[in-house]
Amino acid sequence: MLSPQSAEFLNWNRPRSLSTLAEKLTCLTLHFDDGVDLDQKMSELTGLFRTVFTAAKNMQAVHVGFPSYRPLSLPLEEVFHGVTWDKLVAFGVQGWKLQADEILGLALRHRDRLKGLRLRDVMLREGSLWKDVLGELRDSMNRLEWVSLRRIGYARHFDDLWLAAGAEVPDDAPPGESDSNSDSDVEDYDPMVGPSSTPQYAATSRDSDAEDSDTSDDSDSDDEHGPGAHEMDFPTLDSPTTPASATWCNCNGRTYSDSLEDLGDNGISVSNSQRKAWEKWVVRRCPEHGER
Repeated sequence: MLSPQSAEFLNWNRPRSLSTLAEKLTCLTLHFDDGVDLDQKMSELTGLFRTVFTAAKNMQAVHVGFPSYRPLSLPLEEVFHGVTWDKLVAFGVQGWKLQADEILGLALRHRDRLKGLRLRDVMLREGSLWKDVLGELRDSMNRLEWVSLRRIGYARHFDDLWLAAGAEVPDDAPPGESDSNSDSDVEDYDPMVGPSSTPQYAATSRDSDAEDSDTSDDSDSDDEHGPGAHEMDFPTLDSPTTPASATWCNCNGRTYSDSLEDLGDNGISVSNSQRKAWEKWVVRRCPEHGER
């Protein structure tokens, strides 16, 4: 967790060892938790991001997040600067308004190694559709083993919800959206995306059979609470297998539609049940049982 003010201090008082430290990094998770003038503050830090990410040649897992209630509006590459990490296995962003080609540009230049892609609280801007993003990922990202799309949506719908709530609103999710900062309840968990048992990349371990039930009561709820709300929860980076608790598929090789139209993307909003199905569709997993 980092405030923009702390990062600004680093920007103006960079130790000579910063690049040396960045060269040794293999995993970096940053979450900026200050929504006031965030676009301007992040824009002022663009040089610092360039220095760190360019030097971080050994990066395997990267996550950069912003508050879900006030997503960043800067272009993706003002933070990542077109950097390609040759060893990158898992990548994630949170709380961002993006165009489809921004997501695809970064993902596709890592297509040879990327196994996990996390797009939490990402809102697509006008002119972009999730079905186009997901279709390209499905067709081109052959190494992907999991995709997390928690609380994705569309920027216009998100902004309309805030407008309906009024200009002066507390720093929490708008009406109709889930709150990621509450202490109650349990994190919604999908075993195809969920936490690894490897301590280096996971904060907690859970029983997927108990928590992955997608009943009619909770299938449209995408709440995520507690310590896991800001964790990357990467699966084991060097493991090609999914968690052992995932149900074995018995669909006898039945195939599923490749048509983008069958995704039911209306270009307005995305329900929780939709995003769960889309996560499996992208990596060609059985939508019933989760296996390939």
